[in-house]
Amino acid sequence: MRVAIRWLTAAAMAGVCLTVWGAEVSRNRLEAQSAGKPAVIKRIYTGTDGLSHVEDIPLNANTVLEKIASVETRIGQPGRFSDWHVGPQRQYIINLSGSGQLEVAEGKVDLPPGSMEFIDDLTGKGHTTRITSSENRVSIWLKFEDQKQHIGPLGAGAASARR
Repeated sequence: MRVAIRWLTAAAMAGVCLTVWGAEVSRNRLEAQSAGKPAVIKRIYTGTDGLSHVEDIPLNANTVLEKIASVETRIGQPGRFSDWHVGPQRQYIINLSGSGQLEVAEGKVDLPPGSMEFIDDLTGKGHTTRITSSENRVSIWLKFEDQKQHIGPLGAGAASARR
């Protein structure tokens, strides 16, 4: 009888442990699948004040993206700095490796690997660009077909309503 009670107690303890472990695994799996921070493009634009500003454009199923005319790969050396300048053309920049930083009217904007920029500040004071990593910054430049600059913020949801 004592042996049977021990086996039942051991089985119950094992069951409790497995249940607790299974709940922890399920919770971790759910946390990994939960909605994190939404993907955004940092739009750098000229404001009505003539200064460059930044706004986050969320990427979702309703976002209308620009048509692309050409693609170019760029490699920037560590420590490279470009003083105040406007964007050379309207474009997306996707940072593949290395880190960069822009400075606009609001301050500094960090650009880690995987970040995306929407350059739309073709007039005004412009922005500065700096490579902050100790490795090369590799990026893809996607130049827009439509080069008509949009002054001011697009605002929440306006990226999809523009067209």
